[in-house]
Parts: sequence; C-alpha cells; structure tokens
Amino acid sequence: MATLFLKRTLSGFAPVDAPSEEQTKKYKLGTICRAEIVKPRNYRHHCLFMSLLAITFDNQDKFTDPQSFRRAVAFEAGHVKEFQTLDGEILRVPLSYSYDELPDEDEFTVKFGAAMTVCAKILHNMDHDELAREVERYADEHYGRTA
Repeated sequence: MATLFLKRTLSGFAPVDAPSEEQTKKYKLGTICRAEIVKPRNYRHHCLFMSLLAITFDNQDKFTDPQSFRRAVAFEAGHVKEFQTLDGEILRVPLSYSYDELPDEDEFTVKFGAAMTVCAKILHNMDHDELAREVERYADEHYGRTA
C-alpha cells in the first residue's frame, strides 16, 4: 500500500511531489486501484487545537491530568465511538484527535469547532472570538508564527 499526495486537476488527480510521482509510476496505465481520498490535516490548525486544549486545561480546576482532560473534552464534544455491551447498554468512548485517528482536515475542522464550544463553556462561557484570539496568541508563542 502506498500513501500518495495528489492534487485535483481538470484531467483528474496528479502527484504533488517527487515521492508520490515515483509511486504512481509503479502502476501501469489502466490499472484499477482502490483509494481513500483524504484532505490531510493542516499543521497550523493542529497547533491551534493543541493550544486550545492547553489554555483550557491551565484555566480549569477539575482535572489534574491533561490526558483525562482531553478525553473529557472529546466526550463532551461528541467525538466518541458508541458500542453496545452484552447487556444491551449503549456506551460512548471518547476518541483521540491524533492525525492517525482523525486524518481528514474537513472532519477535523468540525471536531475543532465542537471542542471550541466545550472549552468556551469550561472557561465560564468565554466569548468565542476572544478565545480564538487567545488560542492564536498562545500558538504563536509556543509553536511559532509559521506553524
């Protein structure tokens, strides 16, 4: 299996870098392949999300462990997997926001918005625009402006 980075063109998808171009040359013209098209996550967007979680964690008093806090935010934001127990009870388990678990940028954007709403509520119903500005500032400070 190969991971390729492709760009949508008028004539279809085209490789965007040398490794992807090399991978495509391994397939003869007319070869049918199965593909999962995912818009890869933006690193800056990821840094903003991590900043949101850090700011909120630092300004709350219910959790002492960042991982437990992240799970609680994911759960509250609806970023969960549901399953049924043998007794028929439906349980919800929070999911990770990692690149591997949530690789698509468009889906991540929706999940980020839900987490932003949860974090604004935790921060005593902080205004979303004000929170967004604080997240930007924090990300610039900790990850750099270009991140």
